[in-house]
Amino acid sequence: MHKKSLSSNFKTNVQKIIKSKTTSAFTSALLAIILGLIFGYIIMAIASPENSWEGLKTVILGGFSRFGDVFYFATPILMTGLAVGFAFKMGLFNIGASGQYTMGMYFALYVGFMWKLSPSIHWVVCVIAGLVGGMIWGFIPGFFKAFMNVNEVITSIMFNYIGMYLVDMLIQGNAVMYISSKTRTAYLPASAQIPSLGIPNSNVNVSIFIAVALAVCLHIVLNKTVFGYELKATGFSKDASHYAGMNSKRNTILTMVIAGGMAGLGGAFAILAPSVIPGSSMTYEPINIIAPNGFNGIAVALLGNSSPLGIILSAIFISHIQRGGTLAALFGYKPEIIDVVIAVIIYFSAFSMVMQSAIGRIFKGSRRGRKLESNVNEEATVEISRNDGEEA
Repeated sequence: MHKKSLSSNFKTNVQKIIKSKTTSAFTSALLAIILGLIFGYIIMAIASPENSWEGLKTVILGGFSRFGDVFYFATPILMTGLAVGFAFKMGLFNIGASGQYTMGMYFALYVGFMWKLSPSIHWVVCVIAGLVGGMIWGFIPGFFKAFMNVNEVITSIMFNYIGMYLVDMLIQGNAVMYISSKTRTAYLPASAQIPSLGIPNSNVNVSIFIAVALAVCLHIVLNKTVFGYELKATGFSKDASHYAGMNSKRNTILTMVIAGGMAGLGGAFAILAPSVIPGSSMTYEPINIIAPNGFNGIAVALLGNSSPLGIILSAIFISHIQRGGTLAALFGYKPEIIDVVIAVIIYFSAFSMVMQSAIGRIFKGSRRGRKLESNVNEEATVEISRNDGEEA
């Protein structure tokens, strides 16, 4: 009896894990990744059949040979992914992560060049400045959404362009920050650069730990605090949450401010990263192009199901196959091939929930059929036993 009870409890716990939202999201993401890689292999086979298998292996495994770069490039898209995913939880589509990213980068650059601070705190103040810049650029769409009911998609995407042109104009007009002969910013002072982790030939630095810590903090806020509950409740139903006494206007503004701050930190982490070349640093070229890391953050958030912990894994995965994709050029493939693979993965992630639901219904139907068959057999056995008893 005791063994049966343990077996029953084990089966119950396994079923709970299988049916949990976390497992469901992970299964959906894994299914999207597999389908995306299969599609990518087909594209590679069409482009160059003789190198397709080696090319796919390079895409999948190439990132392991560039371990430091995987985490360096994962850091900014992790932050922009958090910016998009956090807003999703509130029911907001923060498509303005690129503008917030660019504004955070500019604030970090400005403090790095224009403020003379102690080397021990200079880079910290630059990072905080990036946070503030992103928060300011996130506040504006949040304010318009909360008090004027202006769709945040419209305002935030327009502020991508406003932020890009404004930052390019401000940088080109600053003789300290901009070198016109090189059409890019000057090298940042060493005190403004984030401390490196010391991995050879890599820009990876301590910002990866800050980014992961912030993701964990957002997870705790969303799932373990009253504020997080209010945000998610407002996202599910604005009217119901307002009826329950929640301040939806305040929550909308705070959500966009926090999301903007995360994206701004992404820009600061990217531009303040130490360079592998002694005496140099990362630079910015004002060429009127919207920062792609903001849109990559949307892909990261979708693949991570807008969960802060899921976004950590999806950012590392996206960065991993991007590094492998650049190595696929060794087999004659264009680097853009990896963009096709990532696009297909994100495309399938939108449908993976539907496919998983269909598969779940199939298995549920088969289990129901087996249970019905078992009940019929039991009833038949009881009926035969009754008849035998009556004949006796």
